[in-house]
Amino acid sequence: MDLDSLKEDLKQITAPGIDARNAGGGTRPLDDLIAQLKETDEKERKKLRRALPFWIIAAVIFCITFVFTFIPGGFVLNSSLIMRGMLMVLYVCIAAVIGIKVMGIPKIDYTEPVRSFLDKGAKRHAFMTTGWAIFAFSVTMLLAYGASFYLYDVFRRYFGVTDSVPVVVGTLLFLAGVFAFGFWATRKNWEKDKKDIWLKVKRMMDELDREELNGKPLP
Repeated sequence: MDLDSLKEDLKQITAPGIDARNAGGGTRPLDDLIAQLKETDEKERKKLRRALPFWIIAAVIFCITFVFTFIPGGFVLNSSLIMRGMLMVLYVCIAAVIGIKVMGIPKIDYTEPVRSFLDKGAKRHAFMTTGWAIFAFSVTMLLAYGASFYLYDVFRRYFGVTDSVPVVVGTLLFLAGVFAFGFWATRKNWEKDKKDIWLKVKRMMDELDREELNGKPLP
């Protein structure tokens, strides 16, 4: 083989490919996960920021309509006033919760110990957390309470029915519909936006558990 042929052969030799997932040892998968969590959290913050003005405006409108309901003729307790009051409280609470979440996301500490960080990340992206379930249940019961007064007034005024049974049945059907639709819509949204990252966090936590059982030091 002459010198020119050897040079041509050397030009064709390339370095082996590097798998980015395995680069840097065991820290790279964690770094990638942290980057994905940051991206997911930022997307949620932007989504909530876009929705927040709507809820604030709605809360202000219901506050104004609630006040103007009894200003002309004084305070008169009726189904319309109760329903407006419930909606006012509902929109104010939702706007407050969204505002708190928008302000809280930038305060997330991505440098804290891995175990604590992953545990908080799993809870933050899990479906139907305890806090979310309590809030959703409270909101639905608040709506049901206001709807019961409204239904009673409708049955009495338009159908001449003063029995409480139709009101109870109507309220229960309303609750069932709200819970069913709320669960379906929330589950669908979670599967679209958060399920994948939640599964990755859970897998990383399982890996840490295995390392702990095998006697390896945790990060």
